[in-house]
Amino acid sequence: MDYQMLKTQDSIVRNKILMAELDEEKIKVLRKYDLHCNTDLFWERPKDKYPQKIFFSHKFVKKSSVIRVIFYIYQLCFAKVKYFERNWDEFVPYIHSWRDGFVECELYDMEFIKHKYSDIIFDLRDLKRITDIKEFLAICDYLDGLKKR
Repeated sequence: MDYQMLKTQDSIVRNKILMAELDEEKIKVLRKYDLHCNTDLFWERPKDKYPQKIFFSHKFVKKSSVIRVIFYIYQLCFAKVKYFERNWDEFVPYIHSWRDGFVECELYDMEFIKHKYSDIIFDLRDLKRITDIKEFLAICDYLDGLKKR
């Protein structure tokens, strides 16, 4: 792939070509959050009256898991990414609907994570607010203890 040539392409063409390099789940994430690739090959969310919000490079999206991409969008730390990637089989992705409440969903659409053994539902925005590593490790220990029962 000639990435230098891509930098000069129209944004619609550039997005189409770069998305063709990704699996379907990652494409769904990019579409859900309305991300577009700029001329520097970074995915960003364009807003007319506001500064651009740059999220990550195309290289990052290509090599990362869908969980890692979503967690990066929510600005979750590396410890949280590693814990949830390593233990993903113990969790289920959820969204919340005002009509139906919490609903299981596809990975790309998740905004909440439900722990299978405890039925605890974590809001990804709340996970961001946990900044003390000791507090996060205590949560991990608690969840791991429930799994062993």
